[in-house]
Amino acid sequence: MLLIRRGRASLSRTLSSLRHRNFRLLFFGTSLSHVGDFVQAMAQSWLVWKMTSSPFLLGVVGCCQAVPRLLLGAVGGAIVDRLERRRLMLWTQGLAMAQAFSFWALVYFDLIQFWHVLVLVLFLGTVNSLNQTARHSLINGLVPREDLMNAIALNSSVANLAKIIGPSLGGILISIIGVAGCLFVNAVSFLTIIATLVVMDFAAIDHKTNEESPFWQEVADGYRFMRGQRRLFSIILLTYGVALVGSPYSRFLPVFATDVLHAGPSTFGLLLAAPGIGAVVAGLGLASLGRLRRRMQFVAMSVYAFSAALILFSFSRSLPLCMLFLVLVGASNISFRAVANGIVQMETPPHLLGRMLSLFFMDKGFWSLGTLFIGSVAHLVGTPRAITIAGIACALAASALLYQQRPERVIPQAENLERHVAK
Repeated sequence: MLLIRRGRASLSRTLSSLRHRNFRLLFFGTSLSHVGDFVQAMAQSWLVWKMTSSPFLLGVVGCCQAVPRLLLGAVGGAIVDRLERRRLMLWTQGLAMAQAFSFWALVYFDLIQFWHVLVLVLFLGTVNSLNQTARHSLINGLVPREDLMNAIALNSSVANLAKIIGPSLGGILISIIGVAGCLFVNAVSFLTIIATLVVMDFAAIDHKTNEESPFWQEVADGYRFMRGQRRLFSIILLTYGVALVGSPYSRFLPVFATDVLHAGPSTFGLLLAAPGIGAVVAGLGLASLGRLRRRMQFVAMSVYAFSAALILFSFSRSLPLCMLFLVLVGASNISFRAVANGIVQMETPPHLLGRMLSLFFMDKGFWSLGTLFIGSVAHLVGTPRAITIAGIACALAASALLYQQRPERVIPQAENLERHVAK
């Protein structure tokens, strides 16, 4: 009986942020929308491959989707800070739905060309950059501070679960209803998140716009605030470093499947799913925790774990070991990002939150640039060694964070007086 009570208490803690109606609506709305996003991503990659038969052009499409995150930076965050966030999400979700329907129409009526794909992907990347910042800023206002970490962890878990379900569902749907059908399914999925945003209790969201300062001054204020906050500046730099050299490992999983494990597409699918499984489990674990202390140290330890798992994966030559270490890679990566996200949200004033989160999410853009860097290293020394080097670089970045966050040595008053007399 005691075990049952403990189990219920643990589940209650895991889902504590879902007690709040507005967050519950956002959570379930985005859950279905995330799955639709990954169904479209799968169909989009398949379409480009069939149109071009070029791995390089596949990479170009992926880069186009990430470029807006780098270019917008605090500019997108300043837009989010000026507007009411739920209303902004309604606009971004509506525009994303229009993009999906346009994509579907071009494919369905056999009018699609490669340049259409590039334009549509750039447009969606811009919309999603604003939407992601607005969504995370909105979460901050939908739950009390004590449930914020829980809400961020649950949100991360469902996003990673969608990474497992979406591509798998997309692969099945492509064979049944084709690429156009997958795009139509994603377009319809936006209706759910739009409906949940509409029925939210608007009065519960207290957001004040500030239009007194010039727009570009607000953008500069975002950069100045980040630069003046030692903890936030360090945590954001660390996310950039991990994104640049660590996160691109996933783009090279096809190489491991074919050249290292000497297997085919099914093995690639398993390798791709393993980090998602680890991320879902870790996200739920974080959601089940109470108040997390020493968050900066937790972030550094998570990056160390990510580095170690990545290095061990690079030396693995059997599928079970590769999957085990990739599960650990996914778990440690989501632990690092979720807690880092929580630090940014908890230590940023509400009127600057959009700008700080926009700068935080720029790491997705560095991820694409990092693919080119790691690919160049892999060309010189081989993919496994390149992944080893990436793991070592991430560990060094975590060490730099711990060193930078060390407490400054305070000179005792007596010792200070002796030095003064000696002079």
